[in-house]
Amino acid sequence: MVEKWEGLRVTSGWLQQRGLRRGTVAVASGMALSASVFLVAPTVATADPAPQTVAQAKAQVDKLQQEAEAADQDYLALKEKLDKSEQDLKDKQADLKTETAQVAKLRSQISKVALAQFQNQGLDARAQLFLTRDPAGFLNQFATIEKINQNQNTALQNYQVEQANLADLQRSTEADITTLKAEKTQLGALKKKADDKVDAATAVLDKLTAEQRQAIQDQETKASDQAAKDAQAATSTNDANDNKSDSKNGSSSESQDDLTGSSAPSSGKGAAAVAFAKAQIGKPYVFGATGPGSYDCSGLTMAAWKAAGVQLDRTSEAQFHDGTPVSRDQLQAGDLVFFYNSSAPSHVGIYVGNGVIIHAPHPGASVEYTQLSYMPFVGARRPA
Repeated sequence: MVEKWEGLRVTSGWLQQRGLRRGTVAVASGMALSASVFLVAPTVATADPAPQTVAQAKAQVDKLQQEAEAADQDYLALKEKLDKSEQDLKDKQADLKTETAQVAKLRSQISKVALAQFQNQGLDARAQLFLTRDPAGFLNQFATIEKINQNQNTALQNYQVEQANLADLQRSTEADITTLKAEKTQLGALKKKADDKVDAATAVLDKLTAEQRQAIQDQETKASDQAAKDAQAATSTNDANDNKSDSKNGSSSESQDDLTGSSAPSSGKGAAAVAFAKAQIGKPYVFGATGPGSYDCSGLTMAAWKAAGVQLDRTSEAQFHDGTPVSRDQLQAGDLVFFYNSSAPSHVGIYVGNGVIIHAPHPGASVEYTQLSYMPFVGARRPA
């Protein structure tokens, strides 16, 4: 169900998922509000002065939306780490159970040896053999005890080693449980931070008039339409280059756009990733989603390259280390493009060509085309 509020749209299901108050929300899901430089800042809207113009309001919303998405990506990275830690803990607990059983077994063996020695210390072996009603059984038992006696020192040493291993595992397991509790608390804090940013962006929009909100929507629609046209032009150029390449028995065109490499031929897998991404245009951004009905930024890129037969890591920061680095002037269709932070990018998209990318922008928006120059570019990678 979609609620309309004076020219801006917000998806109720998405709002319920994030736990937002429906009565005060006005997020433009149809708008492509771009993101600006990620800053670790207070999450309340009162930290920034109230915007005086449409441009100031848009810049403030862009910043808050980008911070919300960055918090989402941080959440996903920690969640992935937490999931692995929980699995490691399960494995360690299984080892602990096995080690406990091993120590108990060794303790039982040593106890039996000690008891047998105590019970038989007053009689020598010949006297015991003379008195027993089962000589054959006694000889078997005697041989077993003698063998254990010969290895008693080794058995004791093994017991001590296993007991020490058990103690180490117990301490390590307890430490892991404490760490997991702390990480779960941090996970909740990151989720709240992301939600607070969205609330703050909503509050900014709430202060605008209907005409001002419509002006922002018109501006974003115009930019999106132009990016779509540029993307179509890039597709036509790439098709022409492919034909030219085929006519030259596999040789490729060398012409490239000075800034974006728009004419650079894509690999077969890159083209497949772009084709998949294009088919997702219009699907909503949803926190943590990897498709098929919705995506976050890294979920979209991961799904696109999975469709091309290549497995990427889950978050934008992790994907920044997938594949090989590519300079901006050598970009090809399908390359991953990263934004905002050169050491830990908080946003990722897929390059289409002609200076255009496809991306899942931020909470409240949908998968769309936009200009590569619309956000601060920090690097690119080629998965295959």
